[in-house]
Amino acid sequence: MTLWLSLFHPISAHFRRKRFANILRKAPNLLSQSVLDVGGSVHFWDKLGIDPKSFDLTILNIALDGQSTDIRGTIRDDIIVLYDGLTIPWPDQSFDWVICNSVIEHVPSLKRTHFSSEIKRVGKHYWIQTPAYVFPVEPHFVLPILHWLPRHFGRRIAGWGLWGLLRRRTRSEIDRYFDEVVLLTLKEFHSLFPRAEVITERFLGIPKSYTLMG
Repeated sequence: MTLWLSLFHPISAHFRRKRFANILRKAPNLLSQSVLDVGGSVHFWDKLGIDPKSFDLTILNIALDGQSTDIRGTIRDDIIVLYDGLTIPWPDQSFDWVICNSVIEHVPSLKRTHFSSEIKRVGKHYWIQTPAYVFPVEPHFVLPILHWLPRHFGRRIAGWGLWGLLRRRTRSEIDRYFDEVVLLTLKEFHSLFPRAEVITERFLGIPKSYTLMG
């Protein structure tokens, strides 16, 4: 386990369990139905205390770069399906639920409409989560107000967040990850799933993340 995971696993696990418990209150039969986790990972389910093989789950991702590793460091790439990141390779309404946790902010802006359409196409229901733009700490780099700064300036200082300081990273790694992550405002997020219910997760009274459920 990396230092990053060892420091932040307990914190992220707490918020994810709380978030998922809220979802289960609204959809108590979710774990007895077919679920597609788009952009998902084995360690996401580990943090929830749920064995990915204990129910009808398919994890879909574009690569196996750490997404197939559980929190103990065991590689479980047998339960992940790879795809091109564009077209989900199943027919319409193949799954009862499509889950997508902290992924859509990594999708290029011009491809988000197609990405959201694919989720709505293959799932009878969905819940999609993304960090709240209004929260003052950028969660990927763990650096205050980074996402509120002009992009050209934020790109220069992104490596000074905890993400960059806990492990030595090259300038190209920092730039590539910064260019990949663009947080959405709630208006932008909801416009992709206009019929969805908005569930707001708060920390100290400030929205920390949004989940859209439909």
